[in-house]
Amino acid sequence: MDAVLALLFIAALIAGPLGVLAVRDRRRESAEAVLADIRAAVRRRLRGESLLSVQVVPATLTRPGRVVLSTPTGYEYLTKAVWTTVARRVPAGYELVVTRPSPVAPEQSDRALPRAA
Repeated sequence: MDAVLALLFIAALIAGPLGVLAVRDRRRESAEAVLADIRAAVRRRLRGESLLSVQVVPATLTRPGRVVLSTPTGYEYLTKAVWTTVARRVPAGYELVVTRPSPVAPEQSDRALPRAA
């Protein structure tokens, strides 16, 4: 009886982490498929590559997946142009997050750079 319990315990130690890794890999593959679909839609909508960045974070047990759109300062119109297209393609269980570019402080942008040598 002890040998059977030991065998079951060892099997659980091996199968448990493998199961967790399989679920995590499936979620990553799903997120990559969502990313490819959204990037293709954005490319079609804007008729080519742009400065709009699309990132997809896979879901975990405690939080939903996340689709993040971001642009550099001054290119916010790209987000406005693709907003509806991306919102239609975000699957259930994912959040759509639009980041706002941080403004550059004038004292940092006008300051002279120090000499290297």
